[in-house]
Amino acid sequence: MDYFLQQLINSLGWGSLNALMAAGYTMTFGIIGLVNFAHGEVMMVGALTAFWVMVFLQLPFWLGCLAALLGSIVVGLLIERIAFKPLRGAGMISLFITSLAASFGIRTLFIMLFTDRVKPFPVPDFLKGVLLLGNLILFKKTILIVLLTLFFCGLVIYFVKYTKTGAAMRAMSYDPEIAGTMGVPTERIIVVVFAMASFLAGLAAIFWGIKFGSVRCSMGVIMVVNAFIASVLGGIGNVSGAIVAGYIIGIGETLFVAYLPDHLVGLRPLFVWIVLFVLLIFKPSGLFRPNIK
Repeated sequence: MDYFLQQLINSLGWGSLNALMAAGYTMTFGIIGLVNFAHGEVMMVGALTAFWVMVFLQLPFWLGCLAALLGSIVVGLLIERIAFKPLRGAGMISLFITSLAASFGIRTLFIMLFTDRVKPFPVPDFLKGVLLLGNLILFKKTILIVLLTLFFCGLVIYFVKYTKTGAAMRAMSYDPEIAGTMGVPTERIIVVVFAMASFLAGLAAIFWGIKFGSVRCSMGVIMVVNAFIASVLGGIGNVSGAIVAGYIIGIGETLFVAYLPDHLVGLRPLFVWIVLFVLLIFKPSGLFRPNIK
């Protein structure tokens, strides 16, 4: 039981990363029907921006975090303006191909410029160390990651449900054309959605660096896959459902590996695909009601 509880606690940090990425991913998915595979590269750019600011410019940790958030937001908005806006209304297939091209292009460019070697991410001393709870070990960084993730996810859910802009976002998730005819500023709402999703990706980038102590140019690949599956699992466009599904995937992946033989730990990515296949067979609409609610 102690081993199970310890693995459960350890999985919360990974689940938080998945929840943040899934929340941002499902917002763009639910509103404009965009399967945005470039969302992982938005996270990657944020992480590398923080790395450059803290390592090469030797600036404080908090400035590195701010740079990560700004870097992710800027890249996310640039992708929307350059890649997706010209194809507005072109259909899901065109947007899907464009998102794949943007993802592959950005990742390849960064690998060419900076290589895909693991780069150390400076973690401040106050996040190092552990707390003991009986026989269980609580990492300080995991506690911070989980608390901040729940706080910001709560803010996003409140914003979507109880603000005027959130109501416009929900209206667009049902029918963008009718929402536009009713006076909803659709272009502005799309920009807000991309900015919020990119902000969450920037947070995930910071938490990745804190959790693993390193970043790399290909780090967004696994995250965007998990975000996509969590979006489907949580119900397309359902922010709270995506957050819960992100934690389900994070916890499930960790426990899946924890009870595998050592020589089979490389099968970790298999878990999310098993979840997806089972879901598509028995509940293709997801565990929660689709659309932003």
